[in-house]
Amino acid sequence: MDSIINQIENIMSENQGKIFSINDFYNLGTKNTIKSALYRLNEKNHITRLLDGLYIKPKYSKVLKEYSYPDANEVAEKIADKFSWTIAPTGDTALNYTGLSTQVPNEYKYISDGAYREYLYRDKKLVFKHTTNRNISAYSKKLSIIIQAIKALGKDNISEENIKKLAIYSKGVKEDLKKDTLKLPFWIREVLEKIEDNKWIQMSSKKAWHFFWINVELLCYERDRRIC
Repeated sequence: MDSIINQIENIMSENQGKIFSINDFYNLGTKNTIKSALYRLNEKNHITRLLDGLYIKPKYSKVLKEYSYPDANEVAEKIADKFSWTIAPTGDTALNYTGLSTQVPNEYKYISDGAYREYLYRDKKLVFKHTTNRNISAYSKKLSIIIQAIKALGKDNISEENIKKLAIYSKGVKEDLKKDTLKLPFWIREVLEKIEDNKWIQMSSKKAWHFFWINVELLCYERDRRIC
């Protein structure tokens, strides 16, 4: 037992700030042995229990002069990993995730292909709502979040500013927002088309400025040569 306790403590000490679940240590011993080892380390304040089955060795910030802890989204992702769920933020959480809202929610909501669950983490409630797997596995994680953000805004409450912010967030989405979303409701597809168009406008604008400054630099170079 002492050997396993030492191994776990060493692993967590080398990865301060990283969330570990009980599953991460099953290669070291039986489930009951691992649970007992984590319990003892927590009781001795060598590690911190975040919630049931999740632990961390907090990282100390010399700037803030306090220990830092993961945010609610990181904890939610680790819970999903622990249970092999696929999740995506929904409601106000999706708005916060995509930059459409700067308000920090008291309730972090996610759709999940797992069971309905609620957790309390540092005075924040984490809620996992069950949905059919196709609603979140049919698209990449980033696109699923965009779809949830659009639903949270509502059909009649989407502004041009929202479109611009979602276009910025959508960079890196592997799907074509026009061609790969044909099974979604028509009004959501309309919004996604606007996002896709805005994304290309932003990219074209950046390229135009890039070439503008190249030409400016060339003109300055030629001018300096003539002066010499």
